[in-house]
Amino acid sequence: MTEKEIQFGEKGQLAGSLSFPETSPVALPAILILAGSGPLDRNGNGTRKGPMLHLYNQLAAFLTECGFVVLRYDKRGTGKSSGDFIKTGFWDLIDDAKAALHFLRDQPIVDRNKVFILGHSEGCMLAPEVAKGEGIQGLIFVAGAAQSLADAQSYQRELIVDSFQKTKGLKGKLIRLLNVTDKVKKQGQKFDRKVSMTKRDVIRYQGVKINAKWFREHYEHDVYQSLAEVTCPILAVTGSKDVQATPKQVHEVKKYTTVETETHIIKGMNHMLRDQDEDTDILHLKKVYKNIGEKPLSKELLTVVKSWLDRHV
Repeated sequence: MTEKEIQFGEKGQLAGSLSFPETSPVALPAILILAGSGPLDRNGNGTRKGPMLHLYNQLAAFLTECGFVVLRYDKRGTGKSSGDFIKTGFWDLIDDAKAALHFLRDQPIVDRNKVFILGHSEGCMLAPEVAKGEGIQGLIFVAGAAQSLADAQSYQRELIVDSFQKTKGLKGKLIRLLNVTDKVKKQGQKFDRKVSMTKRDVIRYQGVKINAKWFREHYEHDVYQSLAEVTCPILAVTGSKDVQATPKQVHEVKKYTTVETETHIIKGMNHMLRDQDEDTDILHLKKVYKNIGEKPLSKELLTVVKSWLDRHV
């Protein structure tokens, strides 16, 4: 595998990595990886304080071994890409992904008629919009599917409330005494109202800077209509232990699409595409994700993705 540093965008303001098999006598199929939410670099890693996920570099290595040219990149304001991440909205991310797609397709080593998009988490919401009018060969959704950001947040809040209600001992008594579960619900509703009503790109909420433009544009976007407009085959895969996107929603993709759509739930896989032994508990994600970047991606996931790609190249 060969990997080279690249820059793209109108002013070369975005940076990434292009991976491809060392030698090939013909142009190869290609895959663009779209990252999940948050200030993630091309490898899926965020700030130094957060866990090192090493998610997209592992995906790229696997897909390149399967014979694909793969492009992954640092989001605005992360890694070596310029810009201000916290001011970046949903449609800004679409623009950046389009620029990445055009750059990938223009590479001499790439077969322009065999380009796929793989979206992870938020990338699943971006992919249908990025694919519009581009003649994409297929879309792959991992850890996300027929679910808007607002719906995903509702799912996460429900899990938080459920975890609080199941807490035992003195801690559980304090939670019930202080009405913590009701406060969680009210805070969520207050947050949604505040970001929806403001016209500013960035606001402060409880002393923390929030990318309000991103939230607002997500809330206004109809992800279900976007799915209905997809014109290429879709593979949607998620894990049974995903607590950041609702697993069962993966099968809902078929309700909104008119194209060939295949869906899977990988038993025991979490949102970071790794097999998880621990129980699903959203309150203990930090513990579950500790050192997760050192673990391999789910073998079952990779098998499903490779099988689908082999049939659609």
